[in-house]
Amino acid sequence: MRLTITILFLFFSGLVLSQEIDRVTIQGQITAPTGEDIEGISIYNISDQEGTITDKDGKFELAVAKNDRVQVTALQFQSFTVIVDEGVIEVRKLTIYMNPAINQLEEVIVRPYDLLGNVTADVKRIQTSVISPDWDLSYSTLEFDYQFTPDALTGVRGNAAEEALGYSDLRAGADVIGLVGLLFPKKKKTEKQVATDKEVITTALRQRYSNAYITQTFGIPSEKVNDFIYFTEEEGIDQNLLKDANEIELLEFLRTQSIKYKSQLDNN
Repeated sequence: MRLTITILFLFFSGLVLSQEIDRVTIQGQITAPTGEDIEGISIYNISDQEGTITDKDGKFELAVAKNDRVQVTALQFQSFTVIVDEGVIEVRKLTIYMNPAINQLEEVIVRPYDLLGNVTADVKRIQTSVISPDWDLSYSTLEFDYQFTPDALTGVRGNAAEEALGYSDLRAGADVIGLVGLLFPKKKKTEKQVATDKEVITTALRQRYSNAYITQTFGIPSEKVNDFIYFTEEEGIDQNLLKDANEIELLEFLRTQSIKYKSQLDNN
């Protein structure tokens, strides 16, 4: 019985190994019209779930196999997918020319047009914008000086169902949550809880705002962005500001803290 189990194990192990896909590392190159930024473009092998990004010259390395799907994602262009063929595997090269197009389908899938791994992708250009650091992002300016048209993402003002049931009057007459807070005050947080809260805030800020955004919007030197985020934590940032509904207040808070932080840098 033990011998039979051993033989079956060896058989299935060999079967699994035989089904593994051998991939080769190819040298890739992204090209685009003069003036287009080709650095930092995401190159992701969907089939292998591995990826990389291009360097300042648009070059990259990636492990691929025949019929793999490689997704190319750039900030200023529509994403598209390249199907790896035998030619790419043979020459171990993949050159992709991104050709800006006016109109394009929602999903773009292209294949090399020759045996040398050359690809031309007609992709739609995506409008991008950079926020000027001279913009006034104060709460009063954003709230009263700019007009924002309601859209699908705008919150609903009022609630007809609550008004019909009389809940709105009850809410106006008594702040139940406030009463509970008075009767049962919150316990003081432990040092571990405080540290965890800071970590949550750091992660949330890093995910929401890139280094480039913080530098361009608030005038923080790129090498000081991490230090600035820690500074805002020490100043006592309210976690409620991280809610989507409080985006304006969060930007105002960061603007105020950036002024303090830059003043502190100047004095050191």
